[in-house]
Amino acid sequence: MKRLIVVTFLSTFISSTAMADEWANYQVTITNATNHHVLTPPLLVTHDKQFQLFSVGGAASDGLVIQAETGDPSVLYGEVNGAYGVQNAVTGSTVIPYGQSASFEISANKKSMLSVSSMLATTNDAFAGLHAVGLPKKTAQYFAYAYDAGSEMNNESCTHIPGPPCLPDSGNARTETSEGFIAIHNGIHGGSDLNPKHLDWRGPVAVITVTRIDD
Repeated sequence: MKRLIVVTFLSTFISSTAMADEWANYQVTITNATNHHVLTPPLLVTHDKQFQLFSVGGAASDGLVIQAETGDPSVLYGEVNGAYGVQNAVTGSTVIPYGQSASFEISANKKSMLSVSSMLATTNDAFAGLHAVGLPKKTAQYFAYAYDAGSEMNNESCTHIPGPPCLPDSGNARTETSEGFIAIHNGIHGGSDLNPKHLDWRGPVAVITVTRIDD
């Protein structure tokens, strides 16, 4: 009987040690790559292959809609934190102005994935999104593109937009109609309150660098 107890203890110890070895901490640096857009406080989540923060062609969750329209990631954090397949989730507390960066730390199983979302503040419902990229052995750089959450029509009116040059008290109302699904955003076209010369973009809107900070 004593031998069985020792074997069971050793087996549990070895298993626990192996599981600990599978985990690591990562530094994630998000650089705003736009000319004039502000990125709102981001949400970062590490997860397995079954979890999806967003899916092109699918409907945005309530939390992602709120983040993409207002910049507030707290409801989305509540949705994903502890959700099936999620390992860790963190949010930022300040905006990331254009040309600047912000860094975060997050833990994960080394075989898991990273997803990120952050609103482009001077839009109706655009968000910078990074979808399910692998975590590196050392360091890796990824590009985040702009997605349309599909929860508002892109009328480019300051009455429906929270970011500059729209005033903070502009109201940020919701449009009565929407596309209804997530899609690649087609940019700023002008004709209302937004100037595409300053606010339109081409290609990625953020550069995301991920570095493992322990072995």
